[in-house]
Amino acid sequence: MDSARLLFTVPIACLAFVFLWIFHKRISNPSNPNDYILRRIRLSMVSIGSIALLPILTVIGDYQWLTFTIMNAAFYAITIIEIDRYLYFLENKTKMYEVFAMSREQALCLPETKIIYEDLTRREIEITLSILSNLSYKRIAKDLFIAESTVSKHASNIYKKTGVKNRRQFIHRYRKKSK
Repeated sequence: MDSARLLFTVPIACLAFVFLWIFHKRISNPSNPNDYILRRIRLSMVSIGSIALLPILTVIGDYQWLTFTIMNAAFYAITIIEIDRYLYFLENKTKMYEVFAMSREQALCLPETKIIYEDLTRREIEITLSILSNLSYKRIAKDLFIAESTVSKHASNIYKKTGVKNRRQFIHRYRKKSK
């Protein structure tokens, strides 16, 4: 039983730690090291590190209290990341208001410019805030740990949903409303 446990868990543990190392290397040098990004990096490392430890805990033996503690750490880290994202949206709600909260008269007069909050995904909202902060697609991609082409595709979807043709029109329309 012990040899089967070792033969099964050691390769998986090695893969998990290689993944953890690659993940750490990828996220450890953000181009925009603000508090929000640094918190997300630390919490992501706690979460991924906890999950990478599971095969090692299997080799050690049946210590459920330790396994549960490690899994709870991963769960809590992910939960804190989501709460932090929500708080980030609340802190930036004035920027979001520029995009989402048009008066009823404006919505009736300009139906092509109406943005319906429910039509944008959570990721599109993040990218919308970044675009309104005048960040480049490359910078947004690096900050959100996604490919630049993914940012471009999300931006294209945002522009279609908001009735504009490009980034310049989008920024002009929604920055003008806040003045």
